[in-house]
Amino acid sequence: MKVLHLISGGDSGGAKTHIISLLKGLSKSINVKLICFIEDSFYQDALKEGINIEVFRQDKRFDLSVVDRLVAEIEKENYDIIHCHGARANFIATFLKRKVNKPFVTTIHSDYKLDFKDNFYKRLVYTNLNRISLKKFDYYIAVSDTFRNMLIDRGFRRDKIFVTYNGIDCDKGEHFISKEDFLNRYEIKYDKDDVFVGILARLDKVKDHVTFLKAVNEVLKKHKIKVLIAGEGPEKEEIEKMLKEYGIEKDVYLLGYVNDAYSFINAIDINCLTSVSESFPYTILEGAKFKKPVITTNVGGINKLVKNGVNGFLIEVGDYLELADKIVYLVENEEERTKMGQRLHADVCEKYSYNSMAQNHIKIYNHILSSSPKVLMSGYFGFDNSGDDAILKAIVNDLLDYDNDLKIKVLSNNPDKTEKMCEVFSANRFKIREVISSIKETDLLISGGGSLLQDITSTRSLLYYLALMKLALMFKKSIFVYANGIGPINKKMNRILTRKILNKVDYISLRDNLSKEYLEELGVKNNNIKVTADPVFTLKATDENLVKDILKNEKIPIDKPIVGISIRRWNDDQKVLTEFKKTINYLINTKQVNVILIPMHFKEDIEISNRLLELTNLEGCFILRNEYPVENILSIIKKMDLIISMRLHTLIYAASQVTPMIGVVYDPKVEGFLKEMEYDYYVDLKDIKSEYLIDYIEEIYTNKQTIVNKLSEKREDLMKLSKENVELVYSLLGR
Repeated sequence: MKVLHLISGGDSGGAKTHIISLLKGLSKSINVKLICFIEDSFYQDALKEGINIEVFRQDKRFDLSVVDRLVAEIEKENYDIIHCHGARANFIATFLKRKVNKPFVTTIHSDYKLDFKDNFYKRLVYTNLNRISLKKFDYYIAVSDTFRNMLIDRGFRRDKIFVTYNGIDCDKGEHFISKEDFLNRYEIKYDKDDVFVGILARLDKVKDHVTFLKAVNEVLKKHKIKVLIAGEGPEKEEIEKMLKEYGIEKDVYLLGYVNDAYSFINAIDINCLTSVSESFPYTILEGAKFKKPVITTNVGGINKLVKNGVNGFLIEVGDYLELADKIVYLVENEEERTKMGQRLHADVCEKYSYNSMAQNHIKIYNHILSSSPKVLMSGYFGFDNSGDDAILKAIVNDLLDYDNDLKIKVLSNNPDKTEKMCEVFSANRFKIREVISSIKETDLLISGGGSLLQDITSTRSLLYYLALMKLALMFKKSIFVYANGIGPINKKMNRILTRKILNKVDYISLRDNLSKEYLEELGVKNNNIKVTADPVFTLKATDENLVKDILKNEKIPIDKPIVGISIRRWNDDQKVLTEFKKTINYLINTKQVNVILIPMHFKEDIEISNRLLELTNLEGCFILRNEYPVENILSIIKKMDLIISMRLHTLIYAASQVTPMIGVVYDPKVEGFLKEMEYDYYVDLKDIKSEYLIDYIEEIYTNKQTIVNKLSEKREDLMKLSKENVELVYSLLGR
């Protein structure tokens, strides 16, 4: 792989550190070259680091004669990707892209709307040119999740934006001079016990030195400290004015541009940053390398690294009083200052090395160049329903286990949450343009799993999923209905539409035989129908110790066995609650257990779960008051003696963890699953009585080991069937 990087060459500070660190890391694994347009200290420093760099000199910023030279270079070397950094390179790339058929990517190092904040002409011209240029790129790399969200909010396509955080070489011995020599360079006199507080940032409004100096003024009222400010910029005059107003010129030293940043870092005791906007700044990483504690504004991706009160302090933008308070704390607590610096150093070296940054870039390059198939998933995703989250996770995990290069996109109600939960891109399921473009670009539409094709909850949702399949058919895309539970579909027109669409899809897999019978009743004549199993059977629980931590956090004792209850709202809530109350009373008083209520569809189930808790009013009955990832819920259920549930996926979770269960059937899909499991312990909601539930409880406790053995055997069968879904998907993709 060959990648050409373009940058202005006049860069300093964090941007300079990023590019040099990145190119050093990349050059270990792939062929990379850096071209800059200004010959400055950046060029010399890159040469010293052994980076393959060349200058294509521009006489002026708008000198486009370099474009033809770049075209010749790209054609000669046959680069795979062109990677730009900064406004000048982005502008040149706009013209270069017209002549070169290669993927273009740019890194978003900062909020481009704030880059020229201090100069009206530059802000008017350069900012707008950069804004226009950015829209022309194929892909973007943001150096924090915050910047990715910023781009999405500004209309950039989320599936074209990647995130990789800055990294630093923790093992490299940096050149720096001693503290004494550094301070002597600036004729700074000091006592041995003086504490030095520093800020290393260009003198620019976005760095908000005003807040820093307000805080310093407060601290100097209580403590004798020395303050070092390194950097140049348009705000220098304003800063000098503030120093005079506060009368603190003798304690604050403006050092100007410091070309050996590590000598500055070595000389200070506390590292500060007060920026209004940042990505993932190198000044914190550089400070961490020298084990300096940091106090910083909570902007950009900083909170990914800095954990407030653990390895540094986070403050809100402009909060000079809080900044002053934290500086005072670290001045007065030398031991804590040392420990925070050590913790920050350890975290940076473990998670933010320049090698991991380089490998993340290579992974992104591979994704960009990959010709792997694209899959679009549609389902009830992004609605905070644990069951559907589990389906999504299971399908994604299984598909990527088979082929890690597969490109998966998910239509979701909450794309941000979906992307955090799974290794996928996501699009908003309710934005028609996003949906249509996603279908156009995909090779295969996966519909499912779950109970998508039914009109009990609403006709609208059924028509939505059928419409997506119809669109896919219009664009001649393959369609796989994945491990669905079908029905009931009661309205005549809904049945006709469902039959028409399902007859035209490429393959239908079903999670139970009841659904197959229902399709036959509907008159579906598709020859490619197979009963497999719910994908959730392939999910794995988390560590048992994590369960103990969760229950401790929920203030649920673990001194007794646990029984779970999962209910949902229904027409005759009061009758259901009364019968469950009697059952819980019996469990707590007779079986000496603790009962935990589990809201599976959290927003919908928490209210009725709270009502049941209040109605029961017994010690020993608790509720999970926080939402947890699927794997954590699986682990909690695995620890239970028994679970009684109305929710289908609670029963599926229990079966997957070999936990005995009692089903309360409110929908044919619940009965269909239990019959598929060859499991007889369930009651119909219409006839629910605590006596029936208690009889089953006694039978299960009496025959527990036999039930567990049977569940274990059935689980193995269903796991194998679930994996067949994946094989069917890849057969449709021609793999």
